[in-house]
Amino acid sequence: MASLPGEAILDPRSNSRGRARSAFGSVEAKGAMPILTLDQLRPHDPVDAAQGGQSFADPPLLMGFVLLAAVAVWAAALLLQSDRVATLLVAVPGMYGLIAMWRHSWAGLHFARAAIYLCLVFPRMAVRVREGAKGRRVPHVAVVVTSYNIARAEFRAVYSALFADLAAYGAPATVIAAITTDRDRMLLDDMLASFTFPAGIEMIVQFQRGDGKRSALGMALRCLARRELPRGSVTMLLDGDVVVERGALEKCLPFFLADPTLGALTTNNSAVTNGDGVSASWYSLRYAQRHVLMSSLSLSRRLLVLTGRFSLYRNEEVVRPEFIDLIENDGMRDWLHGRFRFLTGDDKSAWYALLRRKVKMLYIPDVTAVGFEALPAGYGFLSGSTRLMHRWLGNMLRSNSRALQLGPGVCGTFTWLCILDQRLTMWTALVGPVLALILSLTVSPVVLLYYLAWVALSRLVLAGLNGLAWGRFHPLWPLLLAYDQIWGALLKTYLQFRLHRQSWTRQGIVTGGSEAVAGNVAAGGLHLLALAGLFSVVWLMAAR
Repeated sequence: MASLPGEAILDPRSNSRGRARSAFGSVEAKGAMPILTLDQLRPHDPVDAAQGGQSFADPPLLMGFVLLAAVAVWAAALLLQSDRVATLLVAVPGMYGLIAMWRHSWAGLHFARAAIYLCLVFPRMAVRVREGAKGRRVPHVAVVVTSYNIARAEFRAVYSALFADLAAYGAPATVIAAITTDRDRMLLDDMLASFTFPAGIEMIVQFQRGDGKRSALGMALRCLARRELPRGSVTMLLDGDVVVERGALEKCLPFFLADPTLGALTTNNSAVTNGDGVSASWYSLRYAQRHVLMSSLSLSRRLLVLTGRFSLYRNEEVVRPEFIDLIENDGMRDWLHGRFRFLTGDDKSAWYALLRRKVKMLYIPDVTAVGFEALPAGYGFLSGSTRLMHRWLGNMLRSNSRALQLGPGVCGTFTWLCILDQRLTMWTALVGPVLALILSLTVSPVVLLYYLAWVALSRLVLAGLNGLAWGRFHPLWPLLLAYDQIWGALLKTYLQFRLHRQSWTRQGIVTGGSEAVAGNVAAGGLHLLALAGLFSVVWLMAAR
């Protein structure tokens, strides 16, 4: 089949430094190329420091646990003063109690569902599915890897892990590398020359247009569609800075063999972070929360996103013209800013394409994809995390508004309620701090102190439950959880009126900025009006 301009087919076995093989086997490294193992990609696990991990005997970490214990004791002692607390509770309106009860019971429901899935449902399902698939393989594995300015060591780590896992699985495979520079092409040439490959792996290189990830994915998926892979094939969408765990395909693909109605699955995530301990802890907390939420949702065979870092799809789904068009040209019509295309959030578009077709989705918690994460260059934690949350939360709001319109019949009742909860949480999460501020001004300043004690203790419990499910914990988690919830809620209210504002941090592409002056001014006024309305409602609650 002829290649498109900017597309080249590389034969892993044609280089003189490699040697052809007729059967599938392990990938053999022949050069002196540094290859990172998965153990080296877990520096934040509580393992031996000699392996690059973090030990509980580390003085800053130990001091953090001591400080956290002191704060917990102080908060508990303050809140256990029943006479003072009872006096203060008289000033707290019953409506806030109902809101708090709903928020914490909803979180408790997610933890309970996640525990059922992780401890009961998934282990039994995994044993049954993997035992039943022994000796069987999907007919073909397709992989699309999108890379943009990835560091050399990370680039090599990603592809070496991918090639090794494809060879270990043993099915014919097509790898499409969507790259941006000649350097990437030379790195791939070097890697192909440094390994002994099985005969069934085809390598295709495509150069991206440089206008975002969506067009690169569209080009790659159309290339797969032209190849007309056998029915039952599976396609992996992989970010160019994510390393797949050895044995990932062996563990994941049997689920497609066992259930012909399964459309897609995603896996557990972890990160290697370049930055200080605060940003590393923030990433690990976010992945722990994701693990709990995905596990809870997977009980209903639906998810809230098919993570772009690493997800697997039934090939028939991703080569459909409607799917490819949505990935490339997805957008929305906003009542304030008119029609605009989505720049980011391709994984949300993929999720929506399957959700509206009532396709079954699954979360595989015992397979990990490890990403190289870092805050935007030149930014501190507060500004850098805000820029990232701006992108993530914007993607969520843009996709969830239309998913909510599909209704419980299409989404599934529990999934639909989760989408609705995400829409409401941006306001309900702000009721507590606003109410505490009002009561501290109108009743007693002591109210603010008791509120801080409640936040410290409740977030410690929530962070501890996340850590219990995740298998790791950091003393900064309770503080970062409060930061995520309150500052994240404020950001969501900001973005709700500015859905057209989008940016790719790595590529430096920004849309919806100063060119829409009138819309931005209107958005600012409406946002202030909404916050004033929230403050007024809470004030009325406190006055009753």
